[in-house]
Amino acid sequence: MFTYWLAVVRRAAMALSVCAVLCGGAMAGVMIWDNATAWAAALLQGALFGLAVSAAVAIAGATSNTWKAARAASHHGLTLSAEAVRLPCTAEIRVPIPPGITAYQLTDSVLHALKQLPAPEIDEVKEFTHGKLTLICRKSLSLPVRFHVSITTDQDAAIVAMEARPKAAWRMMDDGASWSVLKAFAPHVSKAVHDEVGGTTAM
Repeated sequence: MFTYWLAVVRRAAMALSVCAVLCGGAMAGVMIWDNATAWAAALLQGALFGLAVSAAVAIAGATSNTWKAARAASHHGLTLSAEAVRLPCTAEIRVPIPPGITAYQLTDSVLHALKQLPAPEIDEVKEFTHGKLTLICRKSLSLPVRFHVSITTDQDAAIVAMEARPKAAWRMMDDGASWSVLKAFAPHVSKAVHDEVGGTTAM
């Protein structure tokens, strides 16, 4: 969990730097306004104040994020790791297929398999077409997650690409929700594809 906590701090470093500059600059500005001759001391105190504020925000934010991410991971039977911070979360498998298997068949099998799982629970099927599946998961997660599966086939293989990201695409972090969804769904996506094609081995 500590590695995840550190990863959260690193990912938020830019925003924390901006926070430090703004807070420190504001305080220094007020002090210089009161006494322009003491500008050097005002700048020093403003810098220290900005660093203190950004450190407090970093500790509180990273701790809250880590606690929520650990809870989500535990709920889905996972062990939290630092990779849960990165967005979007992706995975890809390549499965040999016999002639006649279509992307639609595989997509249908994947949807059926994921609907059987108790968690993550699917709240909405946003897209279900030939080789495309998009699901929205909300329950048991701190934020709604968009899980997308893309399946393409060639003469002898199916390429299954999976992506999980916050439904609000602008978010830089989501308390490990996307990672939890991907890690929970990916083995079942793989099994569904393998079962549909007759148990051949992924590449």
